[in-house]
Amino acid sequence: MQTLRFLPWIRRSSNITKPNKEIIEQVRPTSEESIITRKDRPRLEEEGLEYEYKDELDALRRKERLTVDSTNTQYMTIVFNGEFDRDILTYPELLTKGESTQMNTLCERLKKFTDSIDRNKIERDNHIDKDIYKEMCKLKLHGLIIPEEFNGLSLNSQLSVRMFEELAVSPTITTQLLAHTEYGVRSLLVYGTDEQQRYYLPEMATGNMIATACITEAHSGSDIRNIETTATVSNTDPNTYIINGKKMWVTNGLNANVFLVYCKTKERHTSDDYDDRFSFFLVHRDMPGVNISPPISTLGLRGLGLTHIEFKDVKVNVAHHSIGQLGEGLNILRNLHGYVRTTLSGMCVGVGKRLIQLASERAIQRESFSRRLMDQGLIQKRLFHMEIDTYTMESMTYLTSGILDSFSMPVISIESALTKIFATDRLYRLANDCLEIFGVEGIEIGHPVEQYLRDIRPWSMFDVPNDVLRLLTAWEGVMSVSTVIHDFVRKIRNPIHFPGTKLRHLLTSWTTQAQAMRAPFTFKHDLWEKVHPSLGIPAKDLEYAIFVLRNVTKETLTKSGRDIIDNQLYLRRLSEIVMEIFAMTAMLGRSSRAYSIGLKNCEHETEMTFLYCKHARLRIDRFAKEVHEHGYRTGDEHLQHLAKRMLIAKGYPITTPLERTY
Repeated sequence: MQTLRFLPWIRRSSNITKPNKEIIEQVRPTSEESIITRKDRPRLEEEGLEYEYKDELDALRRKERLTVDSTNTQYMTIVFNGEFDRDILTYPELLTKGESTQMNTLCERLKKFTDSIDRNKIERDNHIDKDIYKEMCKLKLHGLIIPEEFNGLSLNSQLSVRMFEELAVSPTITTQLLAHTEYGVRSLLVYGTDEQQRYYLPEMATGNMIATACITEAHSGSDIRNIETTATVSNTDPNTYIINGKKMWVTNGLNANVFLVYCKTKERHTSDDYDDRFSFFLVHRDMPGVNISPPISTLGLRGLGLTHIEFKDVKVNVAHHSIGQLGEGLNILRNLHGYVRTTLSGMCVGVGKRLIQLASERAIQRESFSRRLMDQGLIQKRLFHMEIDTYTMESMTYLTSGILDSFSMPVISIESALTKIFATDRLYRLANDCLEIFGVEGIEIGHPVEQYLRDIRPWSMFDVPNDVLRLLTAWEGVMSVSTVIHDFVRKIRNPIHFPGTKLRHLLTSWTTQAQAMRAPFTFKHDLWEKVHPSLGIPAKDLEYAIFVLRNVTKETLTKSGRDIIDNQLYLRRLSEIVMEIFAMTAMLGRSSRAYSIGLKNCEHETEMTFLYCKHARLRIDRFAKEVHEHGYRTGDEHLQHLAKRMLIAKGYPITTPLERTY
């Protein structure tokens, strides 16, 4: 990542016109200050002082964003091999003062807009009124990331995620906007031709043209390589392709004007190194052969406009309607998923903050057994978990979006996947905790908690279901390591032919186990040097987690070899470990930055980071122990055997205890 250091902020005064070193030193936190000392210091915000970044810093950040032409380090990929790029601990700080002001203004307008939305009416009608769409057009919400030259707001990824976070209190509207922005608009911005951008983007920015993606099919689901929708060359015109197939569960298909259709254009690979069988085409709603089903009723997200769309001999021109090059579809889809998952995580942050607000108000107002809920230990525990989960998902989300903004060709397949998995899973747990605090009142139809519980449930299946995403993430990381230690794994799995390698491996395993148990632990990366000194202990926990992941990955490859793809239970454990590592990384970078520049409640952030890293280390040790043990000791073999027996019986195989009474 481009390391963008923050410069010291300057205190405005009527008597001082130039930066004063003494004032800067008074404002800047020193490394020797402890948490106790800082608690007694008056807050900068409480003093009512105004600060501004230097103009040089704004110019630097603009220049960096415009001139960076590189691909970022695969941060979470190299972790599988025990490596770590310490630059990721420098939390992204990319906004200029003007962009921050713009963000605050937009957020205030969005809050007024979301407060005016009647969610109960959308629930009853299963439809969003035109008045809401008109207001969205006034706010230019359909053009958040569209450049100003096309009448958009030209927001970067961080600002766009912040807007989605604010809008997320209405999940149906935000999900529709997600499909339009991160699939339709983003594909044109990154892969569209100049002609396509001039034709589509101005209309999309005003909301006159709504876009969505058509990817999922009934028989392929998350297996995007197994789709059946085809685009074949016309017999009469080589520049014309004919699309045939059916796409299922299309978000906002009821209202969209343009569909980004994922098709198979070849039956076989051109080469084994790159899958060039798939392509993307823009299909207009009014083209002959486009058949849209009535809206589908769903568990949550009522009014989403979910439909099935069938394409029968739909003719498209390659020059005008193809996105990117023919055969580039799979690569385009993977890149778009990075943006989709990051933005979806921002939506989870917005809902999480809203649920915390509802739960806090309930805990303050409600009494039970002559005591307020806020004074009861179990309620305090639930509120704590709600807060730390939201803080963690927020830290991961803005770290990932910062990486997207720092490079012209960002690759964040693992980072965005981990963020999406964590955010959607923890948000559902957070909603359950909120429901427990409200009790029976919370399950009443139309109650905000009941609505959120239903609306957020499909988000874990959006893009790719979380369980599949866990396997893909772990598989990508393991494959990156296997190329490095391929020769070692081959020898270690053939002890008869290579006894020396096997013996050295056993000795090394005992040594590493002893090293892990020894105090003080030997560190390779010295991560504590990249964070505030007060966060040295969590930094060492992160270093230890990286050390454990390296050993666990090597152990998994040694046990499974090429069959690792079939050992899903091991892959899931690896994905959980690397997700904990990324969460710890994001929290450390963010809390270190907050403490260093003296943000409000920064001590609260450091305390949460301490607690999360402490418990994450325990969870990582548990996963590592399960990987090192044999399947019969972890129970993996037994559970798989029992599951197969149930499948043979095609249901619950156990006889009821009341069948025989003798």
